[in-house]
Amino acid sequence: MAVPVSQQDTLEQLHSKEQESLLDAIDQLRSHGVSHHDISLPQVIVCGDQSSGKSSVLEGLTRLRFPTKDALCTTFATELILRRTAGPAVRIVCSILPSKNRTQAQKSQLLKFQRSFSSREDFSFPSLLEEAKEIMKTGSPTGSNTFSEDILRIRYTGPDLPSLTIVDLPGLIHSQIERQSVDDVNLVQTLVREYMKNEKSIILAVVSARNDADNQIVLKYIQNEFDPSGTRSLGIITKPDTLDAGSDSEKIFIKLAQNKTVNFELGWHVVKNRSFSTRDQSDEERDQSERLFFDTGSWRSVARSNVGIDTLRTKLSKVLVRQIRKELPSLVTAIGDAIRSTESGLNELGEPRETLDQQRTYLIGKAERFQSLTQDALRGTLNQPFFNGHAAKKLRNEIQNFNLAFAHIMFEKGPAWKIVNDTDPQPTAPSPFRSSKLEEYEAEVTNPEVISRSEFLEFHVGEAVQQNRGPGLTPIVNPVVVCEIFRQQASKWEDIAKWHVDRVFQAVVEYVDLSLSSLMDSDTFGKLHLEQIKPELAKKKQAVDEKVGELVKSYAQHDPIMYDPSFMAELDHIRGLRYRASKDASDTQVFAPKKAKLLTESIDDFTNSEILDLVETYYKRAVTVFINNIAVLGIENCLVAGLASIFSPSLVSTMDQERLQLIGSESEETRTQRTALKEKLEALKSGKRVLDLQVCKSGLALKKQEQLKKPVPIPRNPVRIEVSRPQTPSSQTTRVGDDDEDDPINQIASSLSGLKVTPPRDSSKVRRSSASRSRPGSVSSIRSMDSRSAADDAAAKSDDLASKWLDNATFHWAPSGERNASELTARA
Repeated sequence: MAVPVSQQDTLEQLHSKEQESLLDAIDQLRSHGVSHHDISLPQVIVCGDQSSGKSSVLEGLTRLRFPTKDALCTTFATELILRRTAGPAVRIVCSILPSKNRTQAQKSQLLKFQRSFSSREDFSFPSLLEEAKEIMKTGSPTGSNTFSEDILRIRYTGPDLPSLTIVDLPGLIHSQIERQSVDDVNLVQTLVREYMKNEKSIILAVVSARNDADNQIVLKYIQNEFDPSGTRSLGIITKPDTLDAGSDSEKIFIKLAQNKTVNFELGWHVVKNRSFSTRDQSDEERDQSERLFFDTGSWRSVARSNVGIDTLRTKLSKVLVRQIRKELPSLVTAIGDAIRSTESGLNELGEPRETLDQQRTYLIGKAERFQSLTQDALRGTLNQPFFNGHAAKKLRNEIQNFNLAFAHIMFEKGPAWKIVNDTDPQPTAPSPFRSSKLEEYEAEVTNPEVISRSEFLEFHVGEAVQQNRGPGLTPIVNPVVVCEIFRQQASKWEDIAKWHVDRVFQAVVEYVDLSLSSLMDSDTFGKLHLEQIKPELAKKKQAVDEKVGELVKSYAQHDPIMYDPSFMAELDHIRGLRYRASKDASDTQVFAPKKAKLLTESIDDFTNSEILDLVETYYKRAVTVFINNIAVLGIENCLVAGLASIFSPSLVSTMDQERLQLIGSESEETRTQRTALKEKLEALKSGKRVLDLQVCKSGLALKKQEQLKKPVPIPRNPVRIEVSRPQTPSSQTTRVGDDDEDDPINQIASSLSGLKVTPPRDSSKVRRSSASRSRPGSVSSIRSMDSRSAADDAAAKSDDLASKWLDNATFHWAPSGERNASELTARA
């Protein structure tokens, strides 16, 4: 008959090195703020309404006296780390784990909070909470009792403690009382909900038997929002002694404890707390009173494993370790991703820049990279990854599109008037070139005024001729009039050119900002832009503006000059077209009576036409030259040329010490960020090493269990088998973990050492036998001692055959040192 395992033995099993290393690994990750980086950690959170007995449950688990004042409203979580020690010494260490939203200065201030106690009697929980609350007000604008993401951590080591980590949350408030504001109520609910929504958290839902379960907030949160399926919730019923024996209320809560009404996968547990009259009971007296209560009355119908604080300790330890083991693979993956992300963040920060040499080296490297990008951008060689995405990175493409739009606008909307023929006005053909830049320019520049040739000759050219007559023959063209008409026609050039140059300059600035900001952190970029880039770009803008003014001045103030040989040829061509048109018009009126005209009525017709022909012919050539000059002499020579040299290695090499340190040094924020990332990376890597080891151990344990499930082969023919355990020198023994001495396989081998077995005379009868008897020492018996419930059908069949074979065998013991006596001898 198997010896029942005592509760103390079960508790001993929960204090294995594996469990403690698992819990310590999770605690280490939590202490370094891993949970603040989108990594959920397995944990047990204690939730319940105010006055639900939550504090008394924690008292029973930890043997620490918790504050029980209903009006004491804490707005932060308390993490309880319980670890068992071999000796009798007790140590309680209290600290504050700052939230991720704290500044570095605030974190440093909070981390200074340390309280240590060498006995439970010296430890005062209410005083500790008040101290923690005061220091957590650091950084609060009002210093009021506001929600805090900081965590009060209590590490408690001593004898008779389970290996357990619990997060205690403030009690949910049903109604506001005098000392609690509406904000306090809402903030506590926010805090509890934040913890409950973590899908890796085991929810310990504390429910008081004094109130109907349906009215308790914690159950509503679980059933309606955070765990509707009940897979990660464990219910705790407190104050069962307040129910009248045999009452309907007692029956309702007994059914609840039996998991019949609100079904939780982890079940329910019932504990009896100290009452007001028994508040001075010792821990032993409290536990004895609880045992007597559950051994009498209706509560005897609840399974013993689901009542009492002792079994709750065991259950919680098992639940937490099981949850951690379940989440280990995904947790290792999440931490691996976080490590890669952290390393990437450190790489983005680059090497530290504490010394002048480090700063100069850093800036030279960035300058070389900027020059390479800029040269490629201006050549239109877009092979580097930088050029993917934003169109402004492709600087040459942007400038070309702007220049094309500028040229189109100058041809279409550059003149002040659009002069059309009287008899055959030419409709404007749509431009084959369309782009967003062209649409932008078209929206900015107004259309020219449309006017017929006859009207323009009469009201513009004619008036100018009449107001500027000089000496000599009347039909002679006055150059002054030609200049005046051309300048009126080209009066919009300057505004269009300046707007175009401004738009291209904006594209250059945008490119420079994108390229430099992609090469360095925002702080260094800001200082470099302010001290170096902005002044250099301002010089280029001034140079191109001066060039535009110079180009415009040559047309606005100087007389038109043209040495193009084709100019006269085109002018003669225009005259010929006009002569033929006028001749054709006169031929149609050959039979019409000729009316005599005064000399003054037609004396300027020839001159006016000549002036307009000169202006139009010159304008066509001048606008093309002007467009090209703006693009080449203005934009290319003054703005684009030398763009890469505004931040060059040679420039950095000649920087004085003060300027170099101003631009190249890291900001305090960057230094702080690097320190934080290094600390985080070290914590993540340390935690990952521990978790990897635990995963490895879990894998070995699983493999060992699978090996135990395999059926033991049974010989069908007479064979000779040596079953005595070979003596392996200690120096050659391979050990995995610390559990080899308790390995069931080793125990079985040891128990069979020196056993002599004589097979049955007729093994065929054994195979045909339908009866199966289990004898002490049979394989089935041995396997049932290990894990009968885990055996599969194949193993069961093999065990059955083994049992039949061994039923007819003869067993006797022989000294383990004799080889012949330790062999199985098959007899016919």
